[in-house]
Amino acid sequence: MEPILQQHQTRIDIDVGIPALLFQLQDDDPQTARVPAAQQLLFPSILRSVCDEIGLNLWAAIKLYEEGWLSFPPERTSHLDEAQEAELRFIGGLVVAGCDRNMLTVLLASLPKPYAYELKRLYYDWSGRRWRALPDPRAHPEAAFTDWLETLVQSGDIASLTGIGELARDALARVRPHPPQPEFPTTTWSTTRA
Repeated sequence: MEPILQQHQTRIDIDVGIPALLFQLQDDDPQTARVPAAQQLLFPSILRSVCDEIGLNLWAAIKLYEEGWLSFPPERTSHLDEAQEAELRFIGGLVVAGCDRNMLTVLLASLPKPYAYELKRLYYDWSGRRWRALPDPRAHPEAAFTDWLETLVQSGDIASLTGIGELARDALARVRPHPPQPEFPTTTWSTTRA
């Protein structure tokens, strides 16, 4: 190994034998990241603007359609519906990142067309050679919290764990029923003087 590489290597200890609880609860089907078909938007995106935003030129978008990667003709589509925009961002993003035809063929083999997927909700599992949906921590907040606590335990972060314990005790004190206030004896007040 080269000396330069040895000097800058870092060691990351991750116990891969214990899968994260959140990933066990999550359905990782990439179809959950698919954008619903052709919903018209009040303010639709303009094709050229989306291309400029992701760094894809219009000629490349046209070629992607001609080669079957896009389901709509860019030269005849000035305004995009939600699914078309997602498709252009997904495929265009892969192309801009450096994927050629062969790599697109490999990466997209397991996904059905049209490729209208939200990139922020998917990742490519290189060891499994397939797309998977990212887990949504809001779907299982207790599992996400448990995973986080386990990470803090494994890293020995006593200060954070102590702080979490104090916050939890405070929260429990605020939601526990308080003892009832003593009642005052009921007195009838008379407006007449004796």
